[in-house]
Amino acid sequence: MQDNQTSSPIPPPPGTGYGPRRRSRWWIPVAVIAGLLIIVVVVFGAFISMIVSGIDAPDEAVDVRDKTVLIIDLSGGLPDYKPQMAFNFGGDGPSGPSLLEMLTALRDAKIDDKIKGLYFRAGGAGLGMAKLSEVRDALVDFKTSGKFVYAFMDMGSKSHYFLASVADSIFMPQEGMIEFNAFGASAPFMKGMFDKIGVTWHVEQFEEYKSAAESMSREKWSEPAKEEIRAILTQRTDMFVKAVATGRKLSETQVRGLMNVGQYVPDSLLAHGLIDGFSRESELKERIHFRLNPDDSTEHPSLRTLTVSQYLSSKSEINEDVSDHGIAIVYASGAISSGKNSNALDASGIYSKTLIKDLRAARDDNDVDAIILRIDSPGGSAYGSDEIWAEIREIRKKKPVYASMSDVAASGGYYIAMACDTIIAHPATITGSIGVIMAIPNFAGTMGKIGVTVDTVSSGASSNFLNPLMPSTDLDKKQLHAFGEGIYRRFVQKVADSRKKDFEATRLLARGRVWTGEAAQSVGLIDVSGGLQDAIALVKKRIGVSADTKVHLSIYPEKIDNISAILRLFGIGEEDDDNAEARAALSKHVLHSITGSESANVQLMRSLPVGMRQQVKHAAQLAEIGLTERSMVMMPMIIPVE
Repeated sequence: MQDNQTSSPIPPPPGTGYGPRRRSRWWIPVAVIAGLLIIVVVVFGAFISMIVSGIDAPDEAVDVRDKTVLIIDLSGGLPDYKPQMAFNFGGDGPSGPSLLEMLTALRDAKIDDKIKGLYFRAGGAGLGMAKLSEVRDALVDFKTSGKFVYAFMDMGSKSHYFLASVADSIFMPQEGMIEFNAFGASAPFMKGMFDKIGVTWHVEQFEEYKSAAESMSREKWSEPAKEEIRAILTQRTDMFVKAVATGRKLSETQVRGLMNVGQYVPDSLLAHGLIDGFSRESELKERIHFRLNPDDSTEHPSLRTLTVSQYLSSKSEINEDVSDHGIAIVYASGAISSGKNSNALDASGIYSKTLIKDLRAARDDNDVDAIILRIDSPGGSAYGSDEIWAEIREIRKKKPVYASMSDVAASGGYYIAMACDTIIAHPATITGSIGVIMAIPNFAGTMGKIGVTVDTVSSGASSNFLNPLMPSTDLDKKQLHAFGEGIYRRFVQKVADSRKKDFEATRLLARGRVWTGEAAQSVGLIDVSGGLQDAIALVKKRIGVSADTKVHLSIYPEKIDNISAILRLFGIGEEDDDNAEARAALSKHVLHSITGSESANVQLMRSLPVGMRQQVKHAAQLAEIGLTERSMVMMPMIIPVE
């Protein structure tokens, strides 16, 4: 009997190759990958094109028109050296004009008929007294041209007012305030905190004034430390009082009395003769405009102004003789470390091998007849300082090298200066601090507090020398002292040889003591009193250039162009294989430029008072250098102007 039922086909066994063939989709992942690559190439190409089109091109010349007012604004700071910032699409970046740029602009504006006056907007908090004084002297010199100077202050500190007091007239809004208080210094001392966590510090200092580690090992300043701080504050007060009394036509007794009271609101400032009137900034600028254009009937005119950077980029019509001679200014700014700066995009800090490279470049430049080493440093590594010292002595055999001290050139900063032919320091410079400090933390107490024990296997008695997890022995301390004493005695002997003094007389000037430039000159530690412009004038005389003739200035470190920065991002153009840190730093910089974000610790630092911020930064530099250097020649503290 035939079966009418149809049965389902039996599926073929796996792997027989029978059955319907599935269509391959291999092109999908290939297309995705190709698309991603195209996107990356396009984005990267656009990024590179944007950078190349916006960088390394000469600044567009600014036309200086008649009846222009030069704006002086130091709110961005006043660095000695302003490095080129990678991927900076115009402008000054986070810092203001450099000191040399500011002084040059004021000198040129003085004799420029198109510049009718200056408008000073309060700024300059946290600047050292030496740089402030140089700018103030330049402002006073500008006024000898008969041109006007107006100042506007909404909120201000003594450093703001120190500069503003030069002005013919000072105006404030009625909601403003000036901190016109007495000078003082403060610093955090962390011994109590370290005691709580079981950390002890063994400090070897040569000698009693070398108090750099007191913030970690003591609860307050020692008497020698207070002595040198008082001397600096006394000088700062005298300079400030004299400047304000002269600028505002007050007696010095009046100024001191007002400082003892402290903060002032505009009404009392006007009553005491510290300002000339109330005004909003827009109103003041209109007032200046109508002074220059009395026939203008515009209701709200715009004052014609130029910033320092804009003015310097203009095609000035000032005719000056330019000598064939040249001077190199080599900047040494920041704490001193040994080795090279592996982060070539960050010029902060002094690295011995990097600075030596710049000095040699200036030595080998046939257009350079002399070198000015511009120092703004509290010191740092003893070994790094000695490397730089030795190199300068070699370079002097070919070209003269002059040291120009900025706000601070102390300890290691003085160490490298004493190798030069001549030392020039501003009266307000902080220098000296000829001494050695070694501060070694010990965490044995911390281990005990958290229940951690330490066991060792050694091959000799010295195997655990300065082991931070074990208590220091008397032998450890004795050996450490001997090591530091040798460095100190060699330091003092080099100073004695440089200053042509005997050892003991020099030791009495050393002992780690900080001196002002004025006091340092009186005891023979420097040669000439003056600022950067004075140093340039002195070197011009040395190389046979008249005072009124301009010379070519070569600046070191040379600025990094942004094309090189891009190449270094990918490890191209480095001198060696140690470029990972440079790429990481550049990536971080680019990210910050794009996002505008900053870390919590940076935000916290910005919230601190200026003086406290400087002290914390100084302590951090001390600790960072101490991680790799056994001995330091670093000044005790930073003395703020505030």
